[in-house]
Amino acid sequence: MAPVRSWGRVLENRRAANDTFWIELECPDVAAAASPGQFVMMGTGLSDVAAPFLPRPFSIGVRDGDGRLGFLVREFGAGTRRLTRVKPGDELLILGPLGRPFHISPDRAVLCLAGGVGLAPFLFVGAEARRTGCEVRIVYGERSGNRVFDPELVREIAGVDPELRTEDGSRGARGLVIDDLDLGDRPQLLACGPDPMLRACVRLAAEHDLPLQVSVEEHMCCGVGTCQGCVVLSATGEWIKSCIEGPVFDATELTWQT
Repeated sequence: MAPVRSWGRVLENRRAANDTFWIELECPDVAAAASPGQFVMMGTGLSDVAAPFLPRPFSIGVRDGDGRLGFLVREFGAGTRRLTRVKPGDELLILGPLGRPFHISPDRAVLCLAGGVGLAPFLFVGAEARRTGCEVRIVYGERSGNRVFDPELVREIAGVDPELRTEDGSRGARGLVIDDLDLGDRPQLLACGPDPMLRACVRLAAEHDLPLQVSVEEHMCCGVGTCQGCVVLSATGEWIKSCIEGPVFDATELTWQT
């Protein structure tokens, strides 16, 4: 299905952690077509052309039958800061859903490995799993406790209690998302986060002979394959556009310097 360009009306903008916000929009056309792992390009359009005005990519954190979409937005610069200042009733321009989603086998447990805002697509995965009856775990890591997305909100959205890790040990268990994992039921692995984390997940999957899908976090300006700013190196040595051929890949499709 072709992506839809539509205005989304802001329903809620809730602070969920340090410099991190949960934003919900009413955008029925995009919500009706979205699957876990897909993303949108979101911005202010020409209603606010102060620099920087290019849209930003965001994983879809949840959708519901009422046309509601949810996004996890962390302030990284002027563009995301502007988005975190929206108020209920404001409108944002949405292009989506974009990209390739996760492909999840319903007869095998799912273990989601989330680093930072890489948590976002797994909120959607958890919500969909409740509908299909698939067992899902979410292991979620941050550098420090003040950056942890509200666990109560994770439970509310995804129906899953996250297993928390922080690098400084200030909240949850000390360590990384791949530390001390129980892999006894041989789950299918899904990972989203910064590149060093994804490389560690690739090593983990190879060591235990487990299937792994990754959602890569690359810079995107267009989301539709025009700007070529989001290329990743495939296993065949070709540069491919993650906005079109991803952002979700089977880990074996890409080249990893592990």
